Amino acid sequence: MPKRGELSIRAQQKAARAAAQKPTTFNEAVSNQMDEALARLEAQELLQVPENLVSACGETIQRDFLSGHVVDTLKHPNMINVGASELRVDLAASVCSGAVEAALDAAESAGAANSLEKMLCHQMAVMHSAAMKLASRSLGNTMPPAEMARLSNASARMMQVFQEALLTLHKIRSGGKQTVVVQHVQVTEGGQALIAGSVNSGKGRG
Repeated sequence: MPKRGELSIRAQQKAARAAAQKPTTFNEAVSNQMDEALARLEAQELLQVPENLVSACGETIQRDFLSGHVVDTLKHPNMINVGASELRVDLAASVCSGAVEAALDAAESAGAANSLEKMLCHQMAVMHSAAMKLASRSLGNTMPPAEMARLSNASARMMQVFQEALLTLHKIRSGGKQTVVVQHVQVTEGGQALIAGSVNSGKGRG
């Protein structure tokens, strides 16, 4: 059964189609306007959230949602946000036991500010879990060396994906820009300028 957020999106699309219709008669014009107005009203009503929502770790769900955890106060959501949040939690929970807790903790620790950052944090949590499980399996004493090598490589690849995702999150927040600091150094006659490195006290070699 479609959720309210999905039904609201469909109603908004219906309103857009009614608004785009080119009427050939006055009656058609009036009918299109009524269809658009009713569809937009339906979409707004579907986006109205119930009073008993649950918000925790940056995710918002309904109280009867299967994976609900901690109760908090909700500020300004709509049912599309709630549906997307429930989907993120559901997907994380379907990976393995404890994955949803790790995913929510990662998003909260990173201070994920929007849905894209939350999804990226959830992916990082899953990649970390996969890497550690593969590493654990690769250390089995009864496993053939070739299989151990295969699992070790797979674990290393998951770790690399995790690190790349972490860099991606950093790039998103920094705008992909690099900061270059240029310093102007004035050296008087007989003086020396040190650009990098360290200085040790004591006499220099002749």
